[in-house]
Amino acid sequence: MVSNFVWGVLLVLLFSTVCSRSALVRPREVDVRAGEPRNTVQAFQRYIRLVYQPQAEDVIYNDQEASWAYNINITGYNEELMIAASEETALFDQETAQYVRSSFSNIDFSSNMTLERLYDKLVLLGDANLNSTDFSELQEVQTRMQRIYNTAKICRNPSIHADDVLSKCPKDQQLSLEPDVSQILATSRNETLLRHVWKSWRDATGKKMHGDYQRYVELKNKASSMDGYADTGAAWRSTYVDTYTNYTDQMFLDEAEAIWQQLKPLYEQLHAYIRHKLKEQYPTVKALSNTNSPIPAHLLGNMWAQTWGNLQEFTRPHPEKQSLDVTEAMVEQNYTADTMFRKSDDFFATLGLIRMPQKFWDKSMIERPADNSTKVVCHASAWDFYNRQDFRIKQCTEVTMEDFLTVHHEMGHVEYYLQYKDLEVPFRRGANDGFHEAVGDTLALSVQTPAHLKSLGLLMADFDINDPDLERNSLYSTALDKIAFLPFGYLMDKYRYDIFSGKIKPEQYNSKWWEHLVEYQGICSPVKRSDSDFDPGSKYHIPAGVPYMRYFVSFILQFQFHKAMCQEAGYTGPLHRCDVSAPELGDGGKRAGALLAKTLKMGSSQPWTQAISAITNGNSSRMDAGPLLEFFTPMQQWLTQKNAELGITPGWSKEPECSEETAFQAWLNLHNNESSVVKSAEMFATWAYQTNITKANELAMLEASNVAAAFAKRKTEEMLGLFPNPDEITDPLLRRAYEKLSKLGDAALSPEDFARLGAIRTEMEQVYSVAKVCNDTSIGIDMERCPQHQQMALSPEITDILHSSRDPEELLYYWSAWRDATGKKMRSNFTEYVGLKNKAAVADGYKDNAEAWRAPYVEPSYNYTDADFLEDADRLWNQMKPLYQQLHAYIRYKLWELYGNKTVPSLNGPIPAHLLSNQWAQTWVGLLDFTEPFPGKPQLDVTQEMQKQGWTARRMFNVSEEFFTDLGLIGMPEEFWKISMIEKPSDREVVCHASAEDFYDGIHFGIKQCTAVTMSDLLTVHHEMGHVE
Repeated sequence: MVSNFVWGVLLVLLFSTVCSRSALVRPREVDVRAGEPRNTVQAFQRYIRLVYQPQAEDVIYNDQEASWAYNINITGYNEELMIAASEETALFDQETAQYVRSSFSNIDFSSNMTLERLYDKLVLLGDANLNSTDFSELQEVQTRMQRIYNTAKICRNPSIHADDVLSKCPKDQQLSLEPDVSQILATSRNETLLRHVWKSWRDATGKKMHGDYQRYVELKNKASSMDGYADTGAAWRSTYVDTYTNYTDQMFLDEAEAIWQQLKPLYEQLHAYIRHKLKEQYPTVKALSNTNSPIPAHLLGNMWAQTWGNLQEFTRPHPEKQSLDVTEAMVEQNYTADTMFRKSDDFFATLGLIRMPQKFWDKSMIERPADNSTKVVCHASAWDFYNRQDFRIKQCTEVTMEDFLTVHHEMGHVEYYLQYKDLEVPFRRGANDGFHEAVGDTLALSVQTPAHLKSLGLLMADFDINDPDLERNSLYSTALDKIAFLPFGYLMDKYRYDIFSGKIKPEQYNSKWWEHLVEYQGICSPVKRSDSDFDPGSKYHIPAGVPYMRYFVSFILQFQFHKAMCQEAGYTGPLHRCDVSAPELGDGGKRAGALLAKTLKMGSSQPWTQAISAITNGNSSRMDAGPLLEFFTPMQQWLTQKNAELGITPGWSKEPECSEETAFQAWLNLHNNESSVVKSAEMFATWAYQTNITKANELAMLEASNVAAAFAKRKTEEMLGLFPNPDEITDPLLRRAYEKLSKLGDAALSPEDFARLGAIRTEMEQVYSVAKVCNDTSIGIDMERCPQHQQMALSPEITDILHSSRDPEELLYYWSAWRDATGKKMRSNFTEYVGLKNKAAVADGYKDNAEAWRAPYVEPSYNYTDADFLEDADRLWNQMKPLYQQLHAYIRYKLWELYGNKTVPSLNGPIPAHLLSNQWAQTWVGLLDFTEPFPGKPQLDVTQEMQKQGWTARRMFNVSEEFFTDLGLIGMPEEFWKISMIEKPSDREVVCHASAEDFYDGIHFGIKQCTAVTMSDLLTVHHEMGHVE
């Protein structure tokens, strides 16, 4: 790939070198011939040849040297020199552009389109448009982001965060991207380790440059606008725009999109097949359980999931046959980085192309320095030093087939440099950005054919290149590199175009990035992401500011070039088998090389459409995906057939995250839907029983309860099996849901014990709900002997008596008889109930049921424990106790005044419970008439007034609802009024205890209350309606 610096320079010497201001062009230096006007074509040509060209070559050479020095030895000193060199070059560019505009703007170039193109390139300054302050800041921002990227390390130990690597991670566990992290991603099948390094790399890089990238965008847009572009995206695309052929920016965007749509079906077939094979390899990864899901990004063998070649081991069509990956053979044959580069050079020479000059071998960095203390930019790149002699490659080469092909790719750049080195400086670049990237890859398509690899001795002698299974493996291997890359190559700049245009805001950088990844690549994040992350920055080209659409374009062009060269060489077979260097083609390889060389020599001096026309011998002048699809036709046919056999449907859902947390959220959503149905059925059955106590309703309720318990138990076991590690669920709300669902409550019991508990509870509730006391004290609770009209229920009869009677004997009778009618009859049941409740609580991990009941008050995330709650409850009671004691003493005295010593024997002792106007002495409001501090004054108890005004239960509920709506709260829905039981029916037994119910269907909510027209019940109505609200 071309260095970032070079592309900047080629936007008219954008980045460059130290140059004294005395060397800068001055107008008077142009008048080579005395008296000749400057505004002529001839003067412009002489200026370029005699003044601009030698100065520009000198400036760029020095600047490239400064940049090279920094890239192969990252130090603060070298960084300062590099920035200073760029600033001097920017000044050179500015003065050059100013001079060219002032001196040659009136020239009529209509007779010489090439000179007009040259003029246009010189007056566009790019970043050099910025004033010195802004330019320096841009350099500093970019350098800072690149330094973060180039020096990043992560720790193999998953417990050590990327921020703590230098301080806490042992040296032998510190990992660089190359080769350490890339090797793990390529070879490990440990999903947990893959997820760790994937996330850590993003924490160590992109997350640390979010703010810098925002400033970078602002400054780049400012510079681009000064060149007349709408934004930097438009400036980047200008390499494809050609006014001379009326090829517009929108035409390029439309053509790129049309090509992607043409290629998408092939990618979708490959994606579907890989997803299936990954599911087989990682059966416990929940994100792969859905046949329509995107693929977790960390499983695809590459940090950015842009190529999938490292998955061949377990995905190739014929695993019993040899793989085309010749890495092992290279290692066995003692290949070195030098061997790989020499082999590549030989291949170029067989096509009659220019060999690498001696300076290339002397000055290139083709291996990571042995001195580990020297930090380098390992990202492979090719460099043109613009003196027509010095060309280099920087690559931390590993002995792998992948790097062998990368060597050819980078050497393709150098070949391009060598071919156009004598052109004017602004023309020393590809016809468009994609051309430069396509050259080496075009030749690599021949190199990676089985026939060529066999000719190199990298495939066994008995390797049958005509074996259809081996050929399918070979083509599949190429597809994992070429087809897998296409959406990534396309989306990288689509994403940045939207950033530069302002469509994507800074706070959306990461969320929109993942929207693009899932939309085009069909991949998802294996961990939770947020907009505090900046995952794009984990890819070199983002902090380095290198446009990426060139790679998508190059992947189209390389197949066009390959087909054209194969045809020129006289090859007539299937395109995927073509090796233009094959001996059987005779001098066809050299003819193909000459065709390529003719195109490369043009540089960017002619429109790129003419360059395509040149290499295709006039058969095409546009990008064409046809040759790529032709190359992969056998593979597309096989994938389509195989996926159909497997029952696989290509495509994916658009969920950008597939983390454990996201999977749990999806599971929880499904659980909510299922649980609502089960819970609703249980609530309706319970409601039916409580509002009409019959044996049939009792049995229906118990059955619904058993079904709900079995469901809860099954779903909790399912949840714990699918998500055994709650620490991976970091969202507070989801974590709370997980913790709540992990506790089964009564459903933790065996089905038999649960059924028994339900029966006991129902028996006790039924005893309580139907209990009556006879008004005849001689009969007591023997209801068979008590006349119907003398049978007193708790509400309203007994409650009214306890509230209003001042006869201590009567009060004692009803107080005692109620306990005989209820509690005494359920004592044995309650003992069994306690045992079963404790058994369920222990099964849920609690000490006993009391601890389980207190669990809602415990907050682990805030370190609030059960002991804290108990301590707080005691503290609060002790705070309120003095007030209660004063009230208690006062009430005791007033009762003594009313009843005397016989009933209230002591002014210092406890109060007899039956005297306090409430069955459980929990409220004493019934004593108001003789205990109020100021007798004769109006009472706050408005019960009598309510009864006088004819209030009803419905009116009490309406008034309560009006109170809620006056506060802007939600009124009771129509279904509430239909289902609620707000008065005690006269025709059946019911559970009168007031309660509000949610029926879990989002529609039905109800209150069950045997309402009496009293102030106390009015307040209870508000209380219950609060639950419904």
